Amino acid sequence: MIEAGYPIQDGALYADGFPVPDWTLGDHIMTMDTLGVNYSTISISAPGVFFIQDPSKAHALARWINQEMHNYTAQYPHRLGALCLLPLPHVREALIELEHCLDTLKFVGVATFTNSNGMYLGNASQDPIFEALNARKVPVFVHPAAPGCNGMSMGYPVPMTEYPFDTVRAVENLLLTGQRASYPNISMIFAHGGGAIPYLATRIAGMSSMPFLGGFNVTESVKQLAGYYFDTASATSAIQLAALRGFIGVGRILTGTDYPYVPTAQAQPAVESIQANGEFNSSEMAQINHRNALSIFPRVAEVLGVK
Repeated sequence: MIEAGYPIQDGALYADGFPVPDWTLGDHIMTMDTLGVNYSTISISAPGVFFIQDPSKAHALARWINQEMHNYTAQYPHRLGALCLLPLPHVREALIELEHCLDTLKFVGVATFTNSNGMYLGNASQDPIFEALNARKVPVFVHPAAPGCNGMSMGYPVPMTEYPFDTVRAVENLLLTGQRASYPNISMIFAHGGGAIPYLATRIAGMSSMPFLGGFNVTESVKQLAGYYFDTASATSAIQLAALRGFIGVGRILTGTDYPYVPTAQAQPAVESIQANGEFNSSEMAQINHRNALSIFPRVAEVLGVK
């Protein structure tokens, strides 16, 4: 990233206007212990490797990163799973890496981004990726990335508001292009409570019903938009959890922390506040804490011996 021109300020590397935090495997396990988490999936945040224009170089770096994550999980096989980093927007290389991660490294799923160097989910060029994921019913975690127009953030850190809205752009595009409808067997998880989707879904569905946007059925569009899984990373306030409960239901909420971008000192009270802020009972918390995740990550359930 430094070689590609990402800046260093006061000794810290910055991506999307936000300092990249230090991370070690030991700190990760220690934080899991502090939060009462016995198993977690690890993945690479934005910008992944899509800042590398050369397909072979992007693929080589993705392969190296995936091997590193595999090495981490090998040290803690009953505590860590990894999500495959795909070298998108390079589709051919991404297909090769997908097969390597799932068949050789035995990863539990895939992680990708709302957009990869401006190519959003829903773009037809990604159909071969979706076809492979759909055929194998692979769970996919989607993390937001910076939109192509950097001026939209007004000079503030992109994650502050543009990350949540880039989730909206991706989900909207998946609807309007029909890509999501074409590949329904993929369990897709969006970070940060789905961004602003719970608040904008009916607006998007209503406008998509207009003839010039495709004339989609409003009810079916809302159903599709509510058919994803959303995690609780940076989405643990009472108003956010009420929106999630009302929009997708308890059965589609997963525990997320945003660690290490959200440090342990902030992640711990956030995780501890979910039950009270969401007014969830013990059975609902069991769904959020593990049952929902295990239902869509069969390899994790197998490792943990859970049926």
